[in-house]
Amino acid sequence: MLLGALNAFTVWCVPILISNKTWLFAIYFTISTLVLDYVFLSKKRIATKYIVPGTILLLMFQVYPAIFTGYVAFTNYSNGHFLDKETAISVMVSNSFAPVGDTTNYMQVAEDNLNGKTTLIIKNDNGTFGAGTRDVFRPLPDSDVTLSSDGRITKVTGFRTLSDDEVFAILDQFNDFKVPIGNSKFFSVTDINAVELVEQNLSYDATKDQVTDILTGTTYSPNNNGSMISAAGEEIEPGWTTTVGWRNFSKVINDERYRGPMLQVLAWTFIYAGLVVLSTFFLGFLLALVLNHPRMKSKKIYRTLLIVPYAMPSVLSTLVWAGMFNQDNGIINRVLGSPIPWLSDPWLAKFAVLLVQLWAGTPYMFLICTGAIQSLPSEVIEAAQVDGASPRQLFSKIKLPLVLMTLAPLLIASYAYNFSNFGAIYLLTGGGPTIISSGGIAGHTDILISYTYKMAFAAGKGNDYGLASAVSFFNFLLVASMSIYSFKKSRTIENMT
Repeated sequence: MLLGALNAFTVWCVPILISNKTWLFAIYFTISTLVLDYVFLSKKRIATKYIVPGTILLLMFQVYPAIFTGYVAFTNYSNGHFLDKETAISVMVSNSFAPVGDTTNYMQVAEDNLNGKTTLIIKNDNGTFGAGTRDVFRPLPDSDVTLSSDGRITKVTGFRTLSDDEVFAILDQFNDFKVPIGNSKFFSVTDINAVELVEQNLSYDATKDQVTDILTGTTYSPNNNGSMISAAGEEIEPGWTTTVGWRNFSKVINDERYRGPMLQVLAWTFIYAGLVVLSTFFLGFLLALVLNHPRMKSKKIYRTLLIVPYAMPSVLSTLVWAGMFNQDNGIINRVLGSPIPWLSDPWLAKFAVLLVQLWAGTPYMFLICTGAIQSLPSEVIEAAQVDGASPRQLFSKIKLPLVLMTLAPLLIASYAYNFSNFGAIYLLTGGGPTIISSGGIAGHTDILISYTYKMAFAAGKGNDYGLASAVSFFNFLLVASMSIYSFKKSRTIENMT
């Protein structure tokens, strides 16, 4: 049944993908379905049946996004540069309008009695009338139009005039409402009772690859940033997506607007991840030691209470902490009786972030430390006690080194996780308070991944995915290096044991 559903989905979606010229996904779905059919309809290849589905999903949701992000890092993919060149020029030319003169024409919004279509009854400069839609403009006999004493259109034969309240109710229909009247001229709505005459002013010459402003004679030529630009530096939007080589990486490294804040963010990222791992580990280890002491009573109750923060959804708990840290209405300031700016002062905001992560991360460290302590060889501990080791020596010379050796890969993995823990920062402080020198993009509690997110949606003219992808590439290198080190450390410990 699952294979049948998969094949039906593929048969349905592949033609749609091909019609949209999305060749990569069409090939991916076709090959994936054929491979799954071959593997699961065979009575052999038992191991392959477990490996292939995960591999296919890995390619779709991990490998492809990573490769695509790498590709975007070498492009100008950003606001105003989402389209291909052909589409961008078409949109550029079709949406180019300039007013003809500086006068407006009176009009009345009406509804066609035959088809219910919204129509504009427009009074021409010569006193005649016409009915216009987005598709056509046709003249109306003067006898079909009835005017009030102040010159307003009250009745039109074949149409129902709308009141101002009715027009306001459908106001969104008049966004970019233009009535064609021929010769590349249009009536464009400027008010609920007014239109102006506009003319399409741009034309594209494919042989010269230039756009010309018909009214001013200005020519625009393509530059290396995917835009049409004049000799005076005037740019026409939208632009198109094009490769820009290493420019995004060069901007991050050489442009002081990005380099300074990124170095500050990067330093805090290393410090933040390190402090979170160290604080949560030692507190979790201490609690595990206490609750594993033979004379400790009610262990199950305490362990259950300690796991509660770990069981709560991280998004919900972080938002609750954000409310508690509120300067005006937060419970913490109410208890202290002082309006402490927890989330608006740079140092207090960093302390708040670390405190929340200590609360959220300690249960995990408590669990793994409990397992590590319970797996310690009792012979070694008993031998140390017989040799006269004090409790402090037993902790520092025996238990702590053995637990660290066991948990080293997990601590490295936890460091890598906190290095890119976007939600912990974004939901609590939003990366703030803002670093002034960053132009409002970076914040004092931003880590590299949250800075990348804000750069993608707040840098330059808006969404600058190319620049953000370049920064995320550095983040990938750092996390990958930590993961490789973790694997090597795991292998070393495995060989030692």
